[in-house]
Amino acid sequence: MIIDEYIKELKEKFSSITKIDIFNKKRLMVYIPKETLLELTDHFFNDLKYRYQIVTAMDSKDGYEIIYHFSDDKTGWIMNINVLLPHDDPQVESITPVVYGAEWIEREIMDLLGIKFLNHPKPERFLMAESWPEGEYPLRRKFHKEDR
Repeated sequence: MIIDEYIKELKEKFSSITKIDIFNKKRLMVYIPKETLLELTDHFFNDLKYRYQIVTAMDSKDGYEIIYHFSDDKTGWIMNINVLLPHDDPQVESITPVVYGAEWIEREIMDLLGIKFLNHPKPERFLMAESWPEGEYPLRRKFHKEDR
C-alpha cells in the first residue's frame, strides 16, 4: 500500500474527513464528523474488508473521543476512525447495523461514559448494576472531581 495515494483517495471519496494523521509506520487516524461514521465504517468493513477490532472511548477536555479500530490484515495497517462528540450532546449512531460485533463494547461505553449510541439493537446496561445511579458515569472526568 502506498499510503500517500491511499490518503488522497480516501479524502476524495469522503470529503467530510477533517484530518488524517499517520501515527506511526502502520497506524492511520482518520478524523471525521459523526455524520460520516456509518458510511466510512461500511467502506472499511464491507468494501475494503478490514477486520473490526474494537471501539475505545475517553472523556477528553475537548469532548468525548471515540476511536473505531480496524485492521487491514493484508498490509498490517491499523486504520482508526476518530469521532469527537461534544460534552453537552454525547450521542452518535451505533455501528452495529454495519458491524454487529460492536454491540457489547458500545453498551460498555454507554455504561461507563454515558454516550448514547442511536439505533443500538439493545441499549441497556451491560456492566453496571441496575442499582447504579442513573446519570453517574465512572469514566467521565467530572466523576472523579473533588467537588462532586
